[in-house]
Amino acid sequence: MIYLTYNDQPTGVYFSQVTDVCNFVNRKFNADIRLVALISVRNFSANKKSIKQHFSGAIVLPMFPKQKNWKKNKLILKLLFLFIGKQSIWCRGVFAGNLALNLKKRMGVKKIVFDGRGAYKAEYNEYLSKIVEGKNEIAELENNVIHHSDCRIAVSEKLVEYWRNEYDYKMDSHVVIPCTLNNDVEFFFPSKEVIIEIRKELGFDDKDIVFVYSGSSADWQSLVIVDDFIFMQMQMNATIKFMLLANTKLEHLKTYKQFPERIIQKWVKAHEVGDYLSAADYGIVIRENSITNQVASPTKFAEYLNAGLSVLISENIGDFSSFTKQNNCGHIISDFSSDYNFTKLPYSEKVKNFNLAQKYFTKDVFSSGYETILNVLKEEVSDD
Repeated sequence: MIYLTYNDQPTGVYFSQVTDVCNFVNRKFNADIRLVALISVRNFSANKKSIKQHFSGAIVLPMFPKQKNWKKNKLILKLLFLFIGKQSIWCRGVFAGNLALNLKKRMGVKKIVFDGRGAYKAEYNEYLSKIVEGKNEIAELENNVIHHSDCRIAVSEKLVEYWRNEYDYKMDSHVVIPCTLNNDVEFFFPSKEVIIEIRKELGFDDKDIVFVYSGSSADWQSLVIVDDFIFMQMQMNATIKFMLLANTKLEHLKTYKQFPERIIQKWVKAHEVGDYLSAADYGIVIRENSITNQVASPTKFAEYLNAGLSVLISENIGDFSSFTKQNNCGHIISDFSSDYNFTKLPYSEKVKNFNLAQKYFTKDVFSSGYETILNVLKEEVSDD
């Protein structure tokens, strides 16, 4: 069985959603998933090394340059499959999915699982149209892989609704598995004393209410909107401070221009993020109301909860705005000028949030979904 990725660079998201998943299912179910990664020729050696450090048995190959040439990669895969034999394919994204479907037609591959990470046509139209080639064909590719795969993974129920409404998807051969915690994170919660010490090291005192944003500065992350929210809340509450765990320029934030002494920025290694998050009280998932965000499963949602934070989230973010309401683990932010009466989280509330993460967002919680996928993939072998 092959897990196929196309043009995905080795970042924290890749390791969480690809290599960590492959390692998990291989260990949990004694499976034999092998990662095949087609990556850019740019920085190929370093990226190949990074992927293989996280999944030693990975086959990492250079893809044809430029997205408009994505179909040419079927030649690389056909040669590979001549050597490794027929394999069922678990494919991440619409390009990998359509390459896999071509192999199903040409090379006798019988089972395809589509790992849908979002609403691809919507994302291209809303955020990528100026920087990605081939956007005009994305709807056709998305439709093709949704309808012709043998099973599908969706990151949210909202994504399944999108498939039904946008592409008339009528089947039920799918599982919903949101973005989950990495298996290598610490699944225990630090003591109250440890959290106090971390806060002191970062310059926060006992009265400070600490907001944190952790992640990228990609357009759909809506940092401009986050900036607006923080700015207005700091105007109303002098005890609010902001920690930015992102590689972006503080000078671009109006909050920094007005309140520089109340903002700190850190850019830390992945394994250090949890410690920094635990020093805060509220994690921010505030985004604009786009289709991309309406079907999303933000990786940071589980990470915030696991660090004991309550979540400040916009309305209509995947399945997670409703989760926040139902589990009383944060605030739905609909009006930036409202005084939400934020308070420093008591330790008991942090423990409650951590327990929610353990209950709902570990990979073990979704073992039955992964087992369903593996059973579909194994059907190819039994048909030989």
